[in-house]
Amino acid sequence: MAGDAGAALERMDAWVRRRPWLGDLLVAVVLAGVLLPVSSAMVADAGPDPGETVALFSLLGALHVAVAFRRWRPAPAFLVLAAAELGLALVPFLSSAGAPATSYPAVLLPSSVAYLVGAYSVSAYGRNRWPSLSLAVGVAGAVLVTVRVATAPGPTTALGAGGSGELLLLAVAVLGAVVAAWALGRFRRLRADQLTALAERTRRAEADREQRDRQAAADERARIARELHDVVAHSVTVMVRQAEGGRYVAARDPAAAATALATIAETGRTALTDMRALLGVLHPGRGPAVEDPQPTLDDLPELVRRIRASGQPVSLRVDGRPRPMDRAAHLAAYRLVQEALTNVGRHAGPQVAAEVVLTWSRRSLRLHVTDRGTPPRATDGLPAGGRGLAGMRERLHLVGGRLSAGPAESGGFAVVGEIPTAGAGAVGSGRR
Repeated sequence: MAGDAGAALERMDAWVRRRPWLGDLLVAVVLAGVLLPVSSAMVADAGPDPGETVALFSLLGALHVAVAFRRWRPAPAFLVLAAAELGLALVPFLSSAGAPATSYPAVLLPSSVAYLVGAYSVSAYGRNRWPSLSLAVGVAGAVLVTVRVATAPGPTTALGAGGSGELLLLAVAVLGAVVAAWALGRFRRLRADQLTALAERTRRAEADREQRDRQAAADERARIARELHDVVAHSVTVMVRQAEGGRYVAARDPAAAATALATIAETGRTALTDMRALLGVLHPGRGPAVEDPQPTLDDLPELVRRIRASGQPVSLRVDGRPRPMDRAAHLAAYRLVQEALTNVGRHAGPQVAAEVVLTWSRRSLRLHVTDRGTPPRATDGLPAGGRGLAGMRERLHLVGGRLSAGPAESGGFAVVGEIPTAGAGAVGSGRR
C-alpha cells in the first residue's frame, strides 16, 4: 500500500516537473490570494479619485499576473514588475481614512512583494546580463522608495514623526530584501549550473567508459582473429601437406602413410586444444583474461619438429644468452616464427629449406626467418587482404617491437622481427 502511494507521488512529481508553468501559476494564484485583498483594501481605504483607483488596481494586477511568467519568460516578467513598481512609486501618496494626516507611497503596498519574486526568478533563470541588471534596478528602486518616503507630505508619515532612524531602518530593510532576493536567485542559478556540469561530466564519463568498452571489445576481437589465424593457418598447412604426402605413399609404403596420419591427428588435436583455450574468452562465464597455457619461445623446438615431420626442411639456431621477456612478448615471438614458417610452405613450396635464427642482445631479441626459395614467387608475403604479415606486425607493435619483411639478398624471402627485452618482469620462458 505504501509502495503504491510512493509510486503515485513519484508519477505526480514527474508530471509536475514536465509542466513548470503549472507551479508558476500556482505561486501567482497563492500570492495574489494572500496579498491582493490586503492591498485592495488599503487602496479602497485611502479613497483616491477614480482615475488613480483604476491606475492603482491595474498596476497591482500587472504585478500578480507577471509572477505567473517568472520562469517561462523571466526577463519580460521582470520588466513588467519593475515598471509596475515604478508606477506605484510615482502615483500620488495614499493616506488612511482613519489617519488622514499620515501618508505613504503606494509602492509600500503588500503586493509589492511580487517584485521580489520576480527579482529572484530573473537572477535564477535569466540569461546574459539580466541578473546583474536586476540587482542594479533593485538598488535604484530601494533608493527611490526611501526618497519617496522621506518626501511624503503631512506632519507624519508611515514611519511616524519622520525620524531619521526609522527612515534608515526602512532603507536598510528595502535594500536588504532586494539583495536577498537577488542572492537567492544567483545561488539557485549557480547550484543549477553545478548540477548541469556534474550531469555533463557524468554523461561524458559514461560515454568514455562505453568507448573504452567498445575499444576493448574491438581489441579482443582483433586478438582472437590473430590467434585463430595463427592456429588454423599453421595447423591446416601441416595437415594438408601430410595428407598429400600420405596419399602418394599409401600404396607402396603403408608405414609412411600411417606416420603421416598420426602427424595429422596430432596436429589436429593440438589445433583443437589451442582453439578451445582461445574461444574460452567468448564463454559468458569467463572473463577476458585467459589463463590457459600459451606457446612461448621454449615451444619453438617442438614447432620446428612438427614442421620437419611434415616434410619441410627447417633449422633452428639461437645466438646469445636469453634475456627476460614478459608473456606477451614470448607469445608474439612464437607466433611470428610460426606464421613465417607457415608462409614458407604456402608460398615457397613444400621442399624449400627454411632457417630460424634467434639472436639475443642486451636489450632485444632479433628473430630472423629466411627461406631459400627462388624469386620471383607467387606472392612476396601474403595475398591481398591476408592477415599474415599484418597480424605479425600488429603483434610486435603491441609489445614495442617492429617487423620487416621482403625478398632476401641471398634469394628467397626474409621475415625479421625485433622485440625489446629490457625491463621485462620475469626470467625464463614466460609460460602461463
